Amino acid sequence: MVEVSIVIPTKNEEKYIGPVLDHLSNQTFNDFEVIVSDGNSTDKTKAIIEAKISKFKKNGIDLIFISTKKKGVAMGRNLGAKKARGKYIYFFDSDVYPDRDFIRSTITELKQRKLSMGTVKSIPSDRRLKNKSFHIFMNRSLVFLQFTPFPAAFGHCIICSKKSFKKIGGFDPDIFLGEDATFIVRGRRLRFRFRVLKSKKLVVSTRRLNTEGSLWVTIRYVLAALIFIAKDRGPKRGIAEKLLRYNMGHGYIKKDRIYKRIFRKMKRLI
Repeated sequence: MVEVSIVIPTKNEEKYIGPVLDHLSNQTFNDFEVIVSDGNSTDKTKAIIEAKISKFKKNGIDLIFISTKKKGVAMGRNLGAKKARGKYIYFFDSDVYPDRDFIRSTITELKQRKLSMGTVKSIPSDRRLKNKSFHIFMNRSLVFLQFTPFPAAFGHCIICSKKSFKKIGGFDPDIFLGEDATFIVRGRRLRFRFRVLKSKKLVVSTRRLNTEGSLWVTIRYVLAALIFIAKDRGPKRGIAEKLLRYNMGHGYIKKDRIYKRIFRKMKRLI
């Protein structure tokens, strides 16, 4: 058994998965394994991962690749968690860049504060003002919400004990957007302690902000939150696919066609 299992869901991430793995292979803490849970990628994602297995082995770390044809980031996370041997599970997106002390610092804080679940603030990889402003807003939202009945975490980093993951029942695969935040809320309702960790921040790619714009990303999150508050769950897969076209960072459609549809359908959805 290892102390930590890191689960990374992927889908055609050949441009991003390599740097993430490089950052993980250089951690000062090495009592962990990395499980890449792939959604049947058609690019070079698998080849890139397999080429790095020997590098991890030299550091005494297992790098494991698993694949499924089932859709959705929630399904990918759940599949990876089933294979996890660690006492704690770190769920990372495939475009994050943890510094060398990230795992050591965060796992130490989690234990010292006797938390079952946690997340961290984010730092944009592209430090332009619009990206920095978006991340400041999201970070402040996380800090505020942790003290409410609706705490939240985003997919860039969710940390939990394996015990809490099993009790919660994993991520809901029927929720297509906001499955990360609803996972945290379900944990809170089961009395698992959750907080935003203070010891580290995580550098996160701004590819979605650069592709879609921060306004559109914010609208998506707000819409998902409204649906959750009204229906006590996130937007179901069918709704999100038709309305939001969210697909692990791919498959976006033109924003100008979506904005009008959102405001026409919000009342009906809620």
